[in-house]
Amino acid sequence: MSAAVLEQALDDLPVVTTPWDDVLSPVGPTTVHDVSVALDDLARIQARLDALEGEKLLAVERARRAAARCEPDLLAGEQLRVLRAGTARQHELARRAFVADVATTLRVGERQADHLVETARTLTSSGSATLAELCRGRIGARHATAMADVLADLPDAQARAAVQAEALPRAATATPAQFRAFLRRARDRAHPEPFERRHQRASAKRAVFVDPATDGMAWLSAYLPATTAHAAHDRLTTAARTAREAGDDRTVGQLRADAYAALLLAGTEASPGPHPDTVTRSGTQVSGTGAARPGEGLAAELVAGLVPDLADHARRITPRVRVTVPVLTLLGRSGEPAELTGHGAIDPGVAAFLTARAPSLRRLLVDPVSGTLLSADPGTYAVPAALRTYLEARDGTCRFPGCTRPAARCDVDHTVAWADGGRTTVDNLAHLCRRHHVLKHETQWQARQEADGTLVWTSPTGRMSRDPVADPVDLTGRELIPPEPVDLTDPPF
Repeated sequence: MSAAVLEQALDDLPVVTTPWDDVLSPVGPTTVHDVSVALDDLARIQARLDALEGEKLLAVERARRAAARCEPDLLAGEQLRVLRAGTARQHELARRAFVADVATTLRVGERQADHLVETARTLTSSGSATLAELCRGRIGARHATAMADVLADLPDAQARAAVQAEALPRAATATPAQFRAFLRRARDRAHPEPFERRHQRASAKRAVFVDPATDGMAWLSAYLPATTAHAAHDRLTTAARTAREAGDDRTVGQLRADAYAALLLAGTEASPGPHPDTVTRSGTQVSGTGAARPGEGLAAELVAGLVPDLADHARRITPRVRVTVPVLTLLGRSGEPAELTGHGAIDPGVAAFLTARAPSLRRLLVDPVSGTLLSADPGTYAVPAALRTYLEARDGTCRFPGCTRPAARCDVDHTVAWADGGRTTVDNLAHLCRRHHVLKHETQWQARQEADGTLVWTSPTGRMSRDPVADPVDLTGRELIPPEPVDLTDPPF
C-alpha cells in the first residue's frame, strides 16, 4: 500500500465525536446487567479482531504466492552475481526481499514478519480447520499461531491432522498459555519419532543466553532439560521462602534472583550483593545506590555476609520435582512420556532414572476401568495424602479458567463446601490457588464440578466458563504385563 493509499484509508475511518464520558459513564442507575452488556460488546469486538487477523493471514499468503510466481521481478537480474546464483540461492534472495516488504508494510521487524509469513503458509497448507475458526472469530490469533508453530514442527501430514483434531476443540475455551501446554501434549502423542530421540537432539542444543535490558539490567536465561530447569527453580524458590521466613524483607522474586547470582558467583572477588536499593538485616534499614564491590564499607559487608550465606543455604537444599509416570513406562513396556508437574511430557528414561533414585514413591489405587481413585474416606474434612496426590496429577494447575499456577502450590478446595454437605471425594475436590480460592468464597463467582472433573464456573454477570480435565498420564495400569529388567545404572542425560 502506497503512502497516499494508506493516508486515504485512515481518512476514511469513522471519527468518534461523542464526548467520552457520555459513552463510558451514561447517566442513571447501573446494574450487573449493564456490566454484562458491556462485556457482550467486548466479546463481539474481540471476535471481529480475531476474524480480521485471519483475513490478514490470508492476505499474507496471497502475497507470498504472488511473489513466488514473479520471483525474477524481485531480484536484481542485471547483477552478475544474481545471474550466476543457483536456483536455491535465487529463491532465498526473493524470499528475503518479500519478507522485508512485509516487514516495512506492517512496520514490524523482519524476524516477526518472517514468522507471520510462515504462520500463514502453514495454516493455509495444513491447518485449514484452525484458520477457518480464526476467520470466524471463534479462536484468537495467538491460539492459531501456536497451532501453526506445532504443525510446522511435525514431519508428516498424519501427525499434523491428529494434533489439529485433538487440540483445536480446546482453543475456544483455553488461554494461549493453556492451549500451548495442551498442544505440547498432543504433539508428543502424535509425533512419529520416539520421544527419547527427540529429547536427545533437543538436549544437545542446551545453552545460556544474556540479553540486555533497560536501567542497567540484563536477562540471563538458560535452555535446559525440563527436569533440570524445574529442579533449579525449586531450589531457588525454597531458598527464597526460607529466607523470607527468617525475616529477610526482600521479595521472593528478588531472593530467587539474588540466590541465583550468589550460587554462580560466590567465591569470586566480585560477587554482587543483594539489590542495592534497600536491604534489611537484623532489623536495621540500610540503603545504597551503587553495585557492591569488595572493600567499599557497607557493600563489602553485604557481599561478605548475606550473599555467601544465601548461596550456602541454597546449596544445602535438595531440589524436588514431581513426576507422574505411567506404570508401563516405568516397567519399560511403553514409550508413553511421563509428566513433569508444571511443565508437561519428559523423556521416559529420565523419568525412570529419577524414580529409581526417589527417596519414596506414592502408589495410587485406581479403578481399572475409569482410572478414578478408590482409596479415600469421604467422611473426613482433611484430604488424605493419596487423594491429594491423585488430584495433583489430575488437575496439574489451579482450576480457575486461565490460571497456570502449579497444583502443588495451590489449596485443595471442596467445590461444594464441607459446611454445606460437600464430601471429601474426587468429584467434589479441585485445586485452587489462594487468589482464586478467595475469589470463589468471597465474591459472586461460583463453581460446579461435573462427574469427569470439569469445573463449570459462573461469573457475577452470569457468564459460564468450563475448565475440563485431561489426564496427563495413564493412571489406570490397563494392559499391565510382566516387566522386563530396566537398566537404571546411568543417567540418560
